[in-house]
Amino acid sequence: RDCLLSRGLGDVYKRQTQDGTSDKNVSLHLLFDGCTDRGVVIAEAFFAEHTLAGGLSVIHRSVRPNAGRARGASAELAISHLDGCSEAILLTTDADTVPASDWVARSVDALRFVDVIAGYTSRDRTTDLLSRDALETYLEDLHGLRRRIDRIPYDPAPSHPWVGGANLGMRLTAYRALGGFRQLETSEDNDLVDRARHAGLRVRHAREVRVTTSSRTTGRARGGLADALKHMQDEVGEPRVEHPCDAAQQYARHAMARRAYHLTKSNFDWRALESALGAEDDLWSLACKSVNAEAFVMKAVPHHPTKRDLPLSVAHRVLATLKAEQFIDHANA
Repeated sequence: RDCLLSRGLGDVYKRQTQDGTSDKNVSLHLLFDGCTDRGVVIAEAFFAEHTLAGGLSVIHRSVRPNAGRARGASAELAISHLDGCSEAILLTTDADTVPASDWVARSVDALRFVDVIAGYTSRDRTTDLLSRDALETYLEDLHGLRRRIDRIPYDPAPSHPWVGGANLGMRLTAYRALGGFRQLETSEDNDLVDRARHAGLRVRHAREVRVTTSSRTTGRARGGLADALKHMQDEVGEPRVEHPCDAAQQYARHAMARRAYHLTKSNFDWRALESALGAEDDLWSLACKSVNAEAFVMKAVPHHPTKRDLPLSVAHRVLATLKAEQFIDHANA
């Protein structure tokens, strides 16, 4: 296993630099967060034997595991070796994840047009999780409806609903503007992307930027993917999800606010919009303070919690009907 890990480090690095991405422009930084296995020793031995043209490859050890602190520390470690390059980008992945061979090249290309990318993460399917498979298929279909209702030019179809540190990229300028990852034990990745959207940064769910992650059901991060998979594996009965009609109504509110932002603000009935959205804030003032439509939408549209839920199979049938109706409405618009 040690030999496989050592060879894997080299294979991954070579695959990322053989398709036109200059290895002189890529540096690799590994952070072992409170690990107790031989990973650090193996990596150190590999770097001692192999010179990577992209620059320093640094291994850092933290005292106790914390996802947010670890990801933030690794990012700062990389930034410290950038020699002041303001055009740099940061890409993050996880130890149980294998990036596609064009991961770096695709990320670089996507970040030419946006500030943050949430890439597509698929599971390796080594664990039999039929309920999770069905749920993921449903959520992707639901997100497809979302993008048909609330269209964003820089996040076009095909898109996807996932955000995860196993496949996340950002411009260095965006990372610094957001203040980096917060020291959260879990969900530090979702937190960063949520703050990016509130700040009006362009976030794209880039389906072409792909990695494959483990389907293991035992992990160290509480509330992480492994915990979610374990919960579904132990769950009895069919999963229940939010009523898709309620989700569609929320997407429509987002689209309504987005259109309103682009209208001539002084000639718009903002009171009517506040009533339609259920907003408590002065939306005219909020629009004037927002740097773009995305920042306005994130602040103007309150979350509408729903008490309605449906069995997954029923929700999928309802969603199919909604998508057909939405297509007809759009065609007749």
